[in-house]
Amino acid sequence: MPINQKRPNILIFCTDEQRADHLSCMGHPVLKTPNIDRIAAEGTLFRNCYSSSPACMPARATMMTGLTNRASGVRTQGVSLPEDVPTLPGMLADAGYRTHSVGKLHLKPWGGRDIAEDEDITANPERRIYWKWPGRWEGGHYTEFPDNYYGFQTLDVVNGHVNYVYGDYVTWLEENHPGAYAGYAYSHSDPKPLTIDPELHYNKWIADRTIDFIADANKDDKPFYLWCSFPDPHEPFAAIKKWSDFYEDAEIELPAITIALSPKSRSETMKAIGVGTEAHDPEWTKACIRQTYAMMSHVDEQVGRILDALDEQGIADTTIVMYISDHGDQLGEHGLFYKGVYPYDGHAHIPFLAKVPWARQKGKVVADVVSMLDLVPTVLDLAGVSQPADKHEERWRRMAAPIQPALPGEILTPVITGDARPVRRNALIEYDHEGYESFEELQYRSLVTNDYKLVFYAPSNETMLFDRKADPDETTNLANDPEYQGTVLDLFKQLVCEISRTESRLPRWIGC
Repeated sequence: MPINQKRPNILIFCTDEQRADHLSCMGHPVLKTPNIDRIAAEGTLFRNCYSSSPACMPARATMMTGLTNRASGVRTQGVSLPEDVPTLPGMLADAGYRTHSVGKLHLKPWGGRDIAEDEDITANPERRIYWKWPGRWEGGHYTEFPDNYYGFQTLDVVNGHVNYVYGDYVTWLEENHPGAYAGYAYSHSDPKPLTIDPELHYNKWIADRTIDFIADANKDDKPFYLWCSFPDPHEPFAAIKKWSDFYEDAEIELPAITIALSPKSRSETMKAIGVGTEAHDPEWTKACIRQTYAMMSHVDEQVGRILDALDEQGIADTTIVMYISDHGDQLGEHGLFYKGVYPYDGHAHIPFLAKVPWARQKGKVVADVVSMLDLVPTVLDLAGVSQPADKHEERWRRMAAPIQPALPGEILTPVITGDARPVRRNALIEYDHEGYESFEELQYRSLVTNDYKLVFYAPSNETMLFDRKADPDETTNLANDPEYQGTVLDLFKQLVCEISRTESRLPRWIGC
């Protein structure tokens, strides 16, 4: 941030289950995203950003805290983010920002154990968001999220996806347009357009609430931090008719990378848990991909409206804009759909774009690997806000000993605003899952560098190695090739180093 400049506004767009290559600015031959491309054209496009954990809740916890799953406590899906962990919106609010969230959060589980009909879920803070999924909202047991939620002073919530969304949006929809929710009816066996009125779709509602907040916040002297999170293009695969029609005749080239075509990339761990061996109907797969494109273009349309609102309010030049997703989707590649503990890129390689008004370059493209872990420390740095610390003053801590920052991610400010390259040039990916019959707990650890990807599974002890430059489609596992044993050993050392380095640094060291 330039000296003597007022703290900037910050707007972060987040999508759900969007692959990195699903942007036209990333070179996609079919998908059209002209408005999101504007952020890249006016800012920096990171071509190789990776999710810290390719599942909704752990990834979103990282985007809120800047911590790994191990450090935040959200080690897997279905675990609440502890309320005493410092969050990005909370730190910005303490620094004088007005903080607001529109759309999806998912920092607590949607399901959980059944709740007795007479249970007072408003009396117990730990149970306030634990209703039977999603009927507790629909049944009127809970009608709004609390303010000051994980640092967000105010919220407009849409959780869920397509035919099971809930939150403030559903309350609004049922109060103002009774019966319209039926337009989200969907069958997984038949991906096709929704019948919901486009003016009533949650993407439009999210953009409307975001634009309203921008207009209102612009009357205030405080800078704002605005989290705008679209539930799309996460499955179920269904878009509004306008965009479904747009891609109806698009030529869809199915992924050539399948288990059948490339037995050398077969993961024995994936076979053990029963995924990656299904035979997906080609026409069904094409229908899913078409609807995904349509969902993305719908999001892009709404992003354009919000970017236009910044211009109309005269604050585009004082607002940092970022665009990211929590994880991707395999969409048929390697015989897989969705996300999880997969060893391949489709579900972990995510988009990341950043526009900073005072940056020297526009349209900068960064090929080096970066991580979702870098988001929070970079935003804090751009805002001129300190990383989380304890009650001991920073001056004393600096005198006591040279210490690492509280957050493990790299501050990418010099890359975005100047001529620097990322320093670390790797990304750690982790995910634990307890829901497979084959293993009591399946743990996935991966390190991605500019040249290679290493994957290790416990307790199956399977190792996989892919040459990212020579084999970008990840068709051949080189982990057992004698010529690559030195590379495997070196990458394992880096992996252990990253796991150790990214353990929690809170509470902070204060001396003996």
